[in-house]
Amino acid sequence: MIRVLLASLLLATSGCRLSLEDEEQQTTNTCKVSTTNPDCIEAPNRAELAWIESNIFEKSCTFSGCHNGMATDAGRLNLKVGNSHSSLVGVASEIEPGRTLVVANQPRQSYLLVMLRHITPEMADPPVDEPPADVGYMPQNAGGAVLCCQKLDAIQRWIEAGAQNN
Repeated sequence: MIRVLLASLLLATSGCRLSLEDEEQQTTNTCKVSTTNPDCIEAPNRAELAWIESNIFEKSCTFSGCHNGMATDAGRLNLKVGNSHSSLVGVASEIEPGRTLVVANQPRQSYLLVMLRHITPEMADPPVDEPPADVGYMPQNAGGAVLCCQKLDAIQRWIEAGAQNN
């Protein structure tokens, strides 16, 4: 009983949202706070798109045909530096009809945060289904690099601050 209470308290105070951390983490749907990755350590002080592009999107989203503007399914969503704002803000999701990838000032309406497992489909406004199995949650990369809670929070802060092209 005490272990359950301590675990609940730890989860409640950790500030973690949902993320793909590893195979085990996928079943619990909680992200991890990183105390070793320099970008994760810096992320709590960031909410500007230029930093997000360079330290999150470029490192976790724009490689091997993924989200890099190339003529592939994933490549059509261009998250390269200088391109992500026009690819995300006010743009309809191709995966979930009727949803917008980033709605300025509205993180729960921003489908990007569902795709990153920062908010659960049930927490979305309005609630949404999980991504189709053939697409899945993001990031999906062979190298195993994942988004820490701090990076996910930086993306949310950027959206809450108006999703500026800064």
